[in-house]
Amino acid sequence: MNLHDRRNAAPSAEQGGGDRPLLYVVDDDVATLDLLCEVALEAGWTTAGFVRLAGVRAALERRIPTLLILDDDMPDGRGGDLARDLRINPRMADRVLVCTAAHPMRQAEIGSWAPVVSKPFDLREVEGVLDAVARRHQGGDRSYGRAG
Repeated sequence: MNLHDRRNAAPSAEQGGGDRPLLYVVDDDVATLDLLCEVALEAGWTTAGFVRLAGVRAALERRIPTLLILDDDMPDGRGGDLARDLRINPRMADRVLVCTAAHPMRQAEIGSWAPVVSKPFDLREVEGVLDAVARRHQGGDRSYGRAG
């Protein structure tokens, strides 16, 4: 299954799975979505990409990912607001990273709900998050803990 097919699709057995960490990426910029999915795939993750918040909301009803990376400015809402809503769900509270080019004041607001990586991002920063979360996943700790 190629990256294009993965957009707006829940992960399947074809994409790996088993004990591999699962990443959902939500971004309406296809280049960013594909880049983040490709980096995660190369790092041993199972991935699913979404170009709308509605798609990831439906996927979250079916399966909780190891990590969810959200863009804030989406055509059908704000990813940061979804991050705020998810923080009250104990199964999702520490599994969200917002990757956005939003104004610094908006980033600060989102940062009270979830970690934030500013766009344009340094790919090494995202790779570091993926690596840290994957290590926790392999160690049996299925949560993604925020510093703080």
